[in-house]
Amino acid sequence: MKRSLAQQITIGLGLALALLVANTVVSYRNTLKLIENQRSLTHTQKVLTELETTLSTLKDAETGQRGYLITGEERYLQPYQAGVSQIYRHINSLKQLTADNPSQQQRVSAIESAIALKLTELAQTVKLRREQGFEAAIQVVKSGRGKQIMDNIRASIAEMESIENQLLQQRSKESQAKLQETLLTFSIATAINLALLALVYYLFRLNHRQSKQEEERLRQNNERLTLALDAGKMGSWDWNLATNQMLWTTYHEIIFGYEPGKPNRSYKEWADRVHPEDLPKVEAKLQTSIKHAQDFHAEYRVVWADNSLHWVTAFARFQCNAENRPIRMVGVISDITARKQAEAEILQLNETLEQRVLERTAQLEEANEELQAFAYSVSHDLRAPLRAMQGFAEALLEDYEDILDELGKEYATRIVSSAQRLENLIQDLLAYSRLTRSNLQLKVIDLTSIMSEVMTQIEADLTQTQAQVNIQSPLPEVIGHRPTLVQVIANLLINAMKFVDNGVQPQITVWAEMRGECVRLWVEDNGIGISPEHQKRIFRVFERLHGMETYPGTGIGLAIVRKGIDRMGGSVGVESQLGQGSRFWIELKNGDSEKET
Repeated sequence: MKRSLAQQITIGLGLALALLVANTVVSYRNTLKLIENQRSLTHTQKVLTELETTLSTLKDAETGQRGYLITGEERYLQPYQAGVSQIYRHINSLKQLTADNPSQQQRVSAIESAIALKLTELAQTVKLRREQGFEAAIQVVKSGRGKQIMDNIRASIAEMESIENQLLQQRSKESQAKLQETLLTFSIATAINLALLALVYYLFRLNHRQSKQEEERLRQNNERLTLALDAGKMGSWDWNLATNQMLWTTYHEIIFGYEPGKPNRSYKEWADRVHPEDLPKVEAKLQTSIKHAQDFHAEYRVVWADNSLHWVTAFARFQCNAENRPIRMVGVISDITARKQAEAEILQLNETLEQRVLERTAQLEEANEELQAFAYSVSHDLRAPLRAMQGFAEALLEDYEDILDELGKEYATRIVSSAQRLENLIQDLLAYSRLTRSNLQLKVIDLTSIMSEVMTQIEADLTQTQAQVNIQSPLPEVIGHRPTLVQVIANLLINAMKFVDNGVQPQITVWAEMRGECVRLWVEDNGIGISPEHQKRIFRVFERLHGMETYPGTGIGLAIVRKGIDRMGGSVGVESQLGQGSRFWIELKNGDSEKET
């Protein structure tokens, strides 16, 4: 029986040692991996920020070039010159940041080559404007080469940002997984060690009355247990509650910053090292555990003699007498300072990332507000001199028709026409600005009544183009904002009437279909169609696929459609092929769902 108990103790100690060593190795590796992942997250965020800055700098250079081409004033070249001087510094920074990623390095090299072409094109137009005037420079711009280069740069940067965002998501998931794995490993190891300690304690009780030889064997086993705890960097204590005698293992002394070699320690020596802010809470928890004979667990700070701060975690269990009153407290303690520091670093990194996101969001919101205010102010300030210019040109045509020759009349007519186009552009800018800023009150709207109002609004366009509009009634109800929805559908119908080949009578069909909890309204035409690669561009502000001389317009109509539908919580799209007409659609929430709620 004695040999069997000794064997059990030896096996238990060996298992504890193996588990502690394994847990230490796994926890250490997981912590290193966790820190490395957080560094990778910060690195990826720097790459994304540098990509945004590179594109923004190039846009600033292009904006300065355009301002100079239009005005011919040298002060407009300041953002261009600043962008040219800074762009390669950002490129070099991207090269350094992506040095560990060959595929991204290749993309950076491609972007660098494209930027060089773009800067060459910008410099050429600036030189032509300076030496030969506006018309010579604008011919280069109209060739579309510079725009194609800029589109390629945007696409390349977007591709790099997509890859970096994927890396960011992947590394975030890995960090969370490693953190959970580390905590789980530590918890499991702690539970196993407590169970093993309880088992060893129970076995020691069974052998309490055995001979001196058995006591010696138990002492040796106790030394093995201490060795196992030391290997796992864990200390243990045995507190006799009746005599107030407290025995510490060597590593327990080390954890508390004492010189090892004095196993008989006092309660005061323990309390002197506990952080003053934590001591009342730990003592209260300790007294509660003693009173109810419950297992004790606490995490608290320890202050060494050199004022260095350390975190510890302690687990303990009580031995009770026949009356179930605790008479002895046995526990283990370990230094978790590294874990706490890792958790603090992770929290700090998360807070830093969140703060950067908040700051970036605030900057974007501020920029958007400034852009909206600028567009609104400029649009209004432009209208007064514009009307004066238009009025004087019309007065020339009316009052001095007999004096002006044909060339003079043509110039005056062009002034009137250009002023009208600019007036239309200002009106569309104001409409777009109102959609961006206004607070839309959504309610249930009958699409049939909306179409009736739209047809009345575009009656002049229908008469001018001889367009045939077929509305497949009845149309369902949707949830939206009536004025905005009228404007959106009117823009789609006017577009359908405008973009047809010469001599072709516009044929337009409007119908609706149910899609789950939404209604999709279709506007189909027999127009010139849109290539698939351009179908996303047409919903952007000022995006035009054709020259003004071919199909007049401001390039804002479909942007108003997209913005209006977005503000109403819907979506918009198009299905089209060149030469085969187009089918535009808008999708809004079904009005019946609002009635049910």
